[in-house]
Amino acid sequence: MQIDFSKMTEQVLTYTQALIDRFGPRQAGSKACQSCADALHEELGGFADSTRLETFGVQTGAFLGWIRILVTFYVIGTVMLWLNLPQVTAGLLFVGVLIMVFQFFLYKHAIDFLFPKKVGKNVVATVEPEGEVKQQIIIAGHHDSASIFNFFIHQPKLYALRVMGGIGILVAVWLFSVAASFIGSATVNMVVAIVSSIGALLVLQLWFFYSSKCTPGAGDNLVASCMAVEALRQIAKDKKDGKALQHTRVMAVSFDAEEEGLRGAYAFTKQNKAMLQSFPTYLYNIDCPYYLKDMFYLTSDINTSVQLSEDFANLCAESAKKLGYEAKVKPIAFLTGGTDAAELAKVGVSATTLMAMPWDNTERAAVYHTPNDTVDAIEEKTIQAGLEVFYEVVQSIDKQ
Repeated sequence: MQIDFSKMTEQVLTYTQALIDRFGPRQAGSKACQSCADALHEELGGFADSTRLETFGVQTGAFLGWIRILVTFYVIGTVMLWLNLPQVTAGLLFVGVLIMVFQFFLYKHAIDFLFPKKVGKNVVATVEPEGEVKQQIIIAGHHDSASIFNFFIHQPKLYALRVMGGIGILVAVWLFSVAASFIGSATVNMVVAIVSSIGALLVLQLWFFYSSKCTPGAGDNLVASCMAVEALRQIAKDKKDGKALQHTRVMAVSFDAEEEGLRGAYAFTKQNKAMLQSFPTYLYNIDCPYYLKDMFYLTSDINTSVQLSEDFANLCAESAKKLGYEAKVKPIAFLTGGTDAAELAKVGVSATTLMAMPWDNTERAAVYHTPNDTVDAIEEKTIQAGLEVFYEVVQSIDKQ
């Protein structure tokens, strides 16, 4: 079967640009993001066997809100040290560290209740196989765009130092405050207060880590949602042409609120748990597909706390190699966040995420979380490779 993946790639990029031109930056819960979901739903409705919009509540701003809470606690804690009250400092920073661990390290919903609830929309479309369903595979991206990270715009080479240094100082002052509380020495407390005051130079700048404005969100990650649309369009075309899959249901999903701590994927998993567990289910998630040379498939997620499917990641990487592409298989780096694959993996889905950019604490794509995240920053060959591999994997699974 001869498929023009080059043309599909062109359609993906053209559609991505059209949606950005139409809706602009798309913060989760905003009118622009909701309208973009509606547009994706309408597009998928033109060829899928079934489509639906799934709404859920999302507290916009909650996921990154822990940063400014931590800074506030640190400032109050420093004042308490000068007032010879290290116990108060120790207590405040302990709560702050707990919030950081649960809200960011583990992506729990620890402080979501503090933020106003808005409406998010996941988009789901399905093409059924010709015969009995024996397995299902999902191709997914997310259509919300990220907050601009000021640290990636100003002095990006100091990103790791500014983030790790600020958090490190805060944790150190917390531990010193605990020690000072037990020692009970005014001199020791004075030393900790001086250290905390000097450390404020690193901690206070965390307040400006992110902006209230969002990126255009082309490579992170609207293009992945558009890839899911085009991939499902091809599966539907095959079916119409009498070349349907025999036993594999294919779904295209565009998640909302990924940039709010995977809240859209969490809601989708909660609403569809029975369906996801009714058959062997695979997730081919895509996030940040910028550069072909950096293409890899994840085997773990959410700061290494969630295990993804090594078997499925290897199948994808082997399929890439068969098609002439180099793709690595590796775990996510600690403190680099997470992807939507994690939420589905938690309920037993064989999930992986295709990424194609440097992904660690010292190097990211230059356009990542900046206003320069536009369509022209994406290498066309990366999109084509992602589509080809997905199609190859689907055929392979259906023949099992």
